[in-house]
Amino acid sequence: MKFKLGSKWLENRTYVTQMIQRAITESGSDQHLMMRVKKGHEIFQEGEELNDVYILLEGGVTLYKRKPQTGIDFPVLEVTPGAIIGIVAYTTGQPSLTKAVATESSTLLKIPEEEIRELLAGSEKVGEFIDELILANLLERFRETIILQIKLDSLNQRLQNERNDLKKAYDELKTMQDQLIYQEKMSTLGMLVAGFAHEVNNPATSLLRSTETLERRLNGFMEWQDDGSERMAAARKCYEAGKKTVYPDTHTIREKSKELEKRFSMGRKSQLRLLAQFPDDLVRLLENLQPENDEALNFYLNYFEMGKMLQNIESAGNRISGMVQSLKSYSRSDTEQEWEMVDIREGIHDTLQLTSNRIKYYDIEIDLQEIPNTRANPAALNQVWTNIILNAADAMGKNGSLKIRCDNDEEHIWVTIEDSGPGIKEEYLDKIFESSFTTKKRDVKFGLGLGLSICKEIVEKHGGSITAKNSLHGGAIFTVTLPIRDM
Repeated sequence: MKFKLGSKWLENRTYVTQMIQRAITESGSDQHLMMRVKKGHEIFQEGEELNDVYILLEGGVTLYKRKPQTGIDFPVLEVTPGAIIGIVAYTTGQPSLTKAVATESSTLLKIPEEEIRELLAGSEKVGEFIDELILANLLERFRETIILQIKLDSLNQRLQNERNDLKKAYDELKTMQDQLIYQEKMSTLGMLVAGFAHEVNNPATSLLRSTETLERRLNGFMEWQDDGSERMAAARKCYEAGKKTVYPDTHTIREKSKELEKRFSMGRKSQLRLLAQFPDDLVRLLENLQPENDEALNFYLNYFEMGKMLQNIESAGNRISGMVQSLKSYSRSDTEQEWEMVDIREGIHDTLQLTSNRIKYYDIEIDLQEIPNTRANPAALNQVWTNIILNAADAMGKNGSLKIRCDNDEEHIWVTIEDSGPGIKEEYLDKIFESSFTTKKRDVKFGLGLGLSICKEIVEKHGGSITAKNSLHGGAIFTVTLPIRDM
């Protein structure tokens, strides 16, 4: 279709409206069709049924849409001379979608439905202009719709960027919060450990000293009793064997007790179970001495139990002292410097000692090669080992295996911790070091472990890296790589 007005409708609205107004005047219908309104006049209401078509000749009109939630009218479109207003409601017969308000003194051509046909039939020129005007209005609305869509897309992109920036700021804030919690946790842990170590170390030291004194007294007492007989020599050997004994499993005791019942018929079952813990050469020695009754057998068993109990007391005292030292080393409550030259293998051993209750049923393979010392924060690295090991324990449950290895080259030390758990889902491998990522439930079993995101930050502060992958044989493998540095 060729427009008679060409591009003038878009370039010169005044010219177009003058042409329409002249055509209406020539048709003799201008007097009752012209509508002059003042600023603020409401031409029609939203929801009103329109039986007229409005053509804006002079001035300006704004279309408003009411927000359902607030009841406030907001402007959706400003129209200028040459625009047809209400054409959608008129042609569809549906209530008007908007309210039209004059924004300045304006002149409109208001054409009732019954006069449109007469006007078009009476003036061919008016009909041509109105047809052309309708098409031009549709073209203008289409162009405005495209521009509006472009603006909407730009606004959506801006909102998305702002949302991403907000999420990034939140993640950074969460990371800072985790760091503050970590620092406060370590500070509190240091104070608790210092107090605990002081309170426990004194009685543990007293226990070990008393054990040493008791052992000397027992040795003196046995020397005083020694009359040079085979009986006392055997009793002394029973005492020494008790100090070195390792309690065997239940099956071994049961089988050995059945065998000894034939060789020591005078012994009670409880005595035979204790005798089953003797080394074979000592059993043969007692068999050669031929105890007369259970009381005579009990003489040797008592010396064995004395040695065994003394060994238990000494082992328990050493274990308590070892735990205290591990706690001190773990939190470094006995040193003022956070960074120092360390052998990171010591921290791994300390961590295994402290987490022994969680991993005591696992098969643990430790291969810690000789490595050079490096400048590090040992307390922070201990948190890394703790978190990886306890995560492995959570993944494996009651049974499993841990393999811990370390090695080095000229520039780096690396530690690998491998478990026999179910491994890490492939879609999680790239996310496990993010601060907001977790697959754990709320029933946490241990309070010192940190998220892998903070472990990653600790390692990176040391100039190193931490990675995770799945083993071909099942389970996860974490590798921590640290640079070799001097003070």
